[in-house]
Amino acid sequence: MQKTVLITGSSSGIGLCAAKTLKQKGYRVLAACRKEDDLNHMETLGFEPIFLDLDDAESIEKAILEVIRLTNGRLYGLFNNGGFGVYGPLNAISRQQMEKQFSTNFFGLHQLTMGLLPAMLPHGEGRIIQTSS
Repeated sequence: MQKTVLITGSSSGIGLCAAKTLKQKGYRVLAACRKEDDLNHMETLGFEPIFLDLDDAESIEKAILEVIRLTNGRLYGLFNNGGFGVYGPLNAISRQQMEKQFSTNFFGLHQLTMGLLPAMLPHGEGRIIQTSS
């Protein structure tokens, strides 16, 4: 049976490289992105695009349901790669910037992971990989 992996932040950088590599190795790759152009581009590359905005709880819930539907409740891997960094000295970073970063990089990731565990745990295999900005 072909194993399915969901990759967040799959439209560029590490996420895109991982998506291409896993596809070459025979995995089915669900490519999560938040921009329409990126979703279309990932589809032209042969991936199955999933709309996902990690800063939007409703978007995360919809993505969870879509992944469970597409995988018939059996997801092998989750690569939590989506997110962003706020760079600069602490005194130049606003509370609002930090809250948005934590909302996306921590709480969004947590919600997605917890929502997908029921599609992973019962099968006794699988991987969750986290990266962070």
